[in-house]
Parts: sequence; structure tokens; C-alpha cells
Amino acid sequence: MIEKERLAQIVAALESKNAMLPCSRCEHKAFEVVAESYTPIQSNPNTFAIGGPTLPSVIIACANCGHIWNHALGPLGLTPKGAV
Repeated sequence: MIEKERLAQIVAALESKNAMLPCSRCEHKAFEVVAESYTPIQSNPNTFAIGGPTLPSVIIACANCGHIWNHALGPLGLTPKGAV
């Protein structure tokens, strides 16, 4: 669960980047911030490695059809402290 203050930061950052367009699948206008996540960055796509660099992101879902988007936190100015 994302804390209320962090949720407000994420929504404000998305709004400041004009990232509030309707869903590309169903054109619904309401979204939910689902969770923050770290996507592993693989240097070799044929090998699964544990550990290493990650891409901090936030997962957003359409409140109507459930279509999911990931937004990188860096360009939103929200990279968590200590992120690799």
C-alpha cells in the first residue's frame, strides 16, 4: 500500500508531465496508482540474474478495464533514495 503522501507526490508528478490522458484501450478517464516496483535490468536477455541494477517505476491501472502502464520514477523526479 502506498502511503497517502507518496501517492499525492506520484499523482502531482504525473499531472505535471501531462500524463493523464484517457486509457488507450477503453478511453476511460479514471486511473489507480497500484504500486511502486523495481524492474530488473538484464545485461544479457538470455540469462536470468538475481540482483543488479533495476528501474524504479510506478504501476498505474485503468479503473475501468485494468490496462496497466509503468512510469519510470526518474523522469518524474521521484526516484527513491538508495535506488540502484
